[in-house]
Amino acid sequence: MCNLSSIFKSFTGIVACCFLLACGSNKGVAPDRLYCIEGATSTKPDNKMAEYLARHLQARSDAKILVSEAKGAKDYYVSVHVADDFGGDYAIESNKNSCALYARDERIMTWLIYQFIKREGDTYGFRVDDLPPSILPERDTVYTFPFEYRDIYMPVNQNPDMTHVMGINSLEIDWAIWGHQMSRVLGSNGDSNYGYQNLNQELFARSGGISHPEQFCFSSEKLFDLTVQYILEQYGDGSEYPSRFTIGPNDNSVACECRECQAIGNVKHNATPAVTRFVERLAMRFPKHMFFIPGYSSTFSVPDHRLPDNVGVFLSAIDYPRAANNAETPKAQAFFRRLEQWKEVTNTVYIWDYICNFDDYLTPYPILYVMQQRLREYRARGVKGIFLNGSGYYYSTFQEAYTFILADLLINPDADIEKLITRYFDDAMPNIGKYISQTFIEIERMAWERGKEFPLYGGIEDAFNSYITESVYRDMYDKFFSLQDWSMTKRERVLYEKTGQFLSYSYLEACRFYGLHEGGYAVKTDTGWQVKPEVLAAVENLKKMFTEDEIYILTGNDRATMDQMDRVNEEGVYLADYDAECEAWLDYKTWNNDNIIDIPLTVHSADGTFTTDRLTDGVIGISQNYHWGWQIYPQSHLVIDLPAEKLRGATEIVLGFLNFERHRLAPPEDVELWADGNLVTTFHKESLTEWFDEGEKVVFRARISLPPVREAELRFMRSRSHTTFFGIDEIVVR
Repeated sequence: MCNLSSIFKSFTGIVACCFLLACGSNKGVAPDRLYCIEGATSTKPDNKMAEYLARHLQARSDAKILVSEAKGAKDYYVSVHVADDFGGDYAIESNKNSCALYARDERIMTWLIYQFIKREGDTYGFRVDDLPPSILPERDTVYTFPFEYRDIYMPVNQNPDMTHVMGINSLEIDWAIWGHQMSRVLGSNGDSNYGYQNLNQELFARSGGISHPEQFCFSSEKLFDLTVQYILEQYGDGSEYPSRFTIGPNDNSVACECRECQAIGNVKHNATPAVTRFVERLAMRFPKHMFFIPGYSSTFSVPDHRLPDNVGVFLSAIDYPRAANNAETPKAQAFFRRLEQWKEVTNTVYIWDYICNFDDYLTPYPILYVMQQRLREYRARGVKGIFLNGSGYYYSTFQEAYTFILADLLINPDADIEKLITRYFDDAMPNIGKYISQTFIEIERMAWERGKEFPLYGGIEDAFNSYITESVYRDMYDKFFSLQDWSMTKRERVLYEKTGQFLSYSYLEACRFYGLHEGGYAVKTDTGWQVKPEVLAAVENLKKMFTEDEIYILTGNDRATMDQMDRVNEEGVYLADYDAECEAWLDYKTWNNDNIIDIPLTVHSADGTFTTDRLTDGVIGISQNYHWGWQIYPQSHLVIDLPAEKLRGATEIVLGFLNFERHRLAPPEDVELWADGNLVTTFHKESLTEWFDEGEKVVFRARISLPPVREAELRFMRSRSHTTFFGIDEIVVR
């Protein structure tokens, strides 16, 4: 540390401010403790950041502020130095009466300043409740971050101030074009649908002899010229402000097979050759900017030659399963081979990884131990940047805790996770935090110990089958709501109520999954099946709305809206719509007027023959998600046996189907009832109830009047649409 000491001893005497913290601190600070904030040199960055530290210390203290240059035994000097001459990204050197802060650039210094303010505030009584816990080491250190780029796509990181406080990056701040956003160069503020019908067909991919307006031709000179124009107008040539650009196809498998693209090397579903040449031309035109090719979908293949120095890859880790201790598995090894192949053609590999269940933002997703293992692998393999794809602008359960803890792991992948969890919840929830952290740690440990792959797109059943057991979840749920009458600060009360709302959703889905079994939504009484009071309470809990200041507490972002707080998944389904359909289901009470309720049925399909009670458990499917009460079967040769004795005296049969063509689900053309080898009746679509612009429930109903029969079955005629599965929720006979 001798180089740091020499800088510290060479203060020029520039004093930004000296603060005398008078009596009144809630942590017992000495009344004559004097903070002298100094720039270590006379450079502009040093003075600027020294003034920044002084201003924000002052703003967080109610103590009387006196400006003084007096020096005394209890004076405490803080120096600030922004430079790259100390051998790391940041450094700290401190003793009894002084502390020197060093950072490679102003952005790192901003993070370091807030770390210092939090540490001092916890000791001397500044207002720092809005800041995450400090992770500064207790000893002097020089530290280099393992990754040059660190990003977390979660709500709390949508506020630029919080981005700097956490010491990470943000796609919205640090990229000119990111993801599948090439359509931004076409104008209209990035509207991907802008003017397609009026644009030159030269811009679009051709495959199978037809034009595809949902994909680009990267051999198009028009597209190249528009991209150059866009970069120059929006970001300049990079001489003054270098920017990052991801240049890639839209998110589908279409690859242009026009004459020019084929000549470069494009084949069906592989656009890497044309995209690579396009990016290389941009890199040559703008040598100060940095360009990235997405290693994903139609650019999955690795280029066959070395790329320019200002071209890297944003490699998707979607094929690297999220599971404990799986680095030696075939899928993981295949991913690592691709990573090494990309390293052979570029010095800059960024990883695009995933930290959420994108079909369910509300059920806890204990990813910390698994992600720590992955970050260590990435560090060891020379990866330079990490983007963790979470719930984006949509709020997700414990999103603030996950964001802050993952931000710390991106800085130090070897950090003690349990200490980070405990420190966070003790700080964010001073009254109940220790109880929340105990449960949080328990489900993280269980996910790690079970070692199963985490679902990226799954429902509550997938969660129970992979990272958490039903008993542990229910225990967590019960413990959480036992805290509701405890004393809490306003901040922890808001965090508690929002988390409770989301846990109520998971609880409802768990009850619907278990149906009429133990742990389900109802109990059997002398008068029939009765819905449990706690299920009705959970439905009511989903209705809670939050005020603007409460939303700010939850996200740290004054631009966040209730609209973003009330979504269930990546599709943007509203929690309120889920709640409305749950209420409708409970109002129907089909279980009290159903001859075959709780009777297992035999299903014959292309997957084999099996018995299920999921079609007679009274759980009506919710239209906007195929996980919500729907049983998925292949359309080919589907037959379901009915208990013939229960048809005696029945007057109708009702079935519900999910129409969700984007997910290859559609109702059948016809449903036929056969009895004793004879066709009895053909069902017809009773109604078409739209709940969502991409999902709807279709009800089939048939009136029946049968004599006693020995055998009965339902036969399903394949849909005429390009789909392969039926989603059936319930078969009701009454």
